[in-house]
Amino acid sequence: MSQLTRKEEQVLLAIFHIGLDAYLIPIQAKIKLFTGKNYSVGTIYAPLNRLHLNGLLETYFKKQTGPNAGKPIKCYRLTEKGEMALQVLRDQQKMMWKGVSFS
Repeated sequence: MSQLTRKEEQVLLAIFHIGLDAYLIPIQAKIKLFTGKNYSVGTIYAPLNRLHLNGLLETYFKKQTGPNAGKPIKCYRLTEKGEMALQVLRDQQKMMWKGVSFS
């Protein structure tokens, strides 16, 4: 598995925390909540597409309901490979930070 960029990591973590029916706007909001960064929609699409192409995410469409229902929303969820990538990232971070202390 190739090394993920920081944005890809943030997108994967946002989707993990959102759980079911993670789509672009909640992903964007979750990243802002965690990092304080307000990424544009276009900035999030590129990592979403790379993660999907690399098999870390799968996509599906959810029909909208109600009187103002529009076209289906493209949703994302982690694949088993995506979950494994997050575990590897977490373990790498733990090793890298081990023994680091600030006085």
